[in-house]
Amino acid sequence: MDIFSGLTIGASLLYFIPPMLLLPVVMVICVAIYRALFGKILPTKVYNFLMGPIALLGFFIWAIPMDMGFYEFFRAMF
Repeated sequence: MDIFSGLTIGASLLYFIPPMLLLPVVMVICVAIYRALFGKILPTKVYNFLMGPIALLGFFIWAIPMDMGFYEFFRAMF
């Protein structure tokens, strides 16, 4: 009798962890590129106002490949 047969949720979420770790990395890279290109050029209020949309752009850069099947790569890996 296998009493632990219902505890497979940990193994099924293992392929979900690498994309979630990749999300903040992509967002930080987008913000770093934005800072390098426009940090000294834009006024402070405009620079700070556009920081949120740039982070959102990083989310979309991450989400589109995940929707196109990059998520399946992580799923096949584990």
